[in-house]
Amino acid sequence: MENATFTPQTTRQVLETASEAAGVDPRGAELVRMGENAMFRLATAPIIARVGRSVTAARKETRVASWLAAHQMPAVRLAPTDREFLAVGDLVVTFWEFIEESDQPVTSGELGDMLRRLHAIPEPSDLALPFFEPMPKVESRLKNIGSALSDDERAFLSSRKAELDKQFASLSFQLGFGPVHGDYHKANLMRDHSGTVRVIDFEDFCWGPREWDACVEAVRYQAMGWVSNGDYTAYIDAYGFDPLEWPGFPVIRAIRELNMTTWLAQQTGQSPEVDDEVRKRIKDLRDSERPRHWRTF
Repeated sequence: MENATFTPQTTRQVLETASEAAGVDPRGAELVRMGENAMFRLATAPIIARVGRSVTAARKETRVASWLAAHQMPAVRLAPTDREFLAVGDLVVTFWEFIEESDQPVTSGELGDMLRRLHAIPEPSDLALPFFEPMPKVESRLKNIGSALSDDERAFLSSRKAELDKQFASLSFQLGFGPVHGDYHKANLMRDHSGTVRVIDFEDFCWGPREWDACVEAVRYQAMGWVSNGDYTAYIDAYGFDPLEWPGFPVIRAIRELNMTTWLAQQTGQSPEVDDEVRKRIKDLRDSERPRHWRTF
């Protein structure tokens, strides 16, 4: 099956094929999200089935889930099925426990505490995580955006990436290297109905500098103004490290801003609001002193 046929119909067919081998019943499965992955909630068991496009990614994510479970780290668990993942043509299916989410939001203090616990887990020799890349998708995004950006805007963003690559290579990391989540923010934590906060989304897990995870909340606080003073204090108190006091923070902030801008730029042409926001972000990137009054999408 070709990835070009990644539709609700074809992914459901893949789910049905994989379910038979996994020993689960796909009848009545509800499609809850269709994006990079297709997410189905099974009607016959508390399971989320995810149809993805990469066997390599699925294999990594199941290894990470087993590693976290072995260390009693609160995180989403693999569902108790006969197979951890199953390749069907060019697609792959993994089965995860369904988490009934609480309405109580995750706090910044909990965000810091969970990250401290995550970064403290020893890495086994067989985890085989990919090595961290700070901007793995920027170049492909700029190539695929087409005429939505001007030649000048495209050249600026490409030049900015090259500049930041050099700056990142010269950084000295205080927290050392180890397994990092790669996309660590509150939306990738869930509180279940028992009140337990759990880590989700293992797609970007890799072996890299722990500052990459630690800096996300700092960027949201210092650059975007999305986090209050009290919440940020609770975060750094819980984690035990203030990224704003690390000399490399401005580089990580700039890289994250570029990643955020090129991600949104892929959606230009969809609405005037998105187009205006992309132009604003590019203008802001040209001046490190400009306040980042960025909207969320």
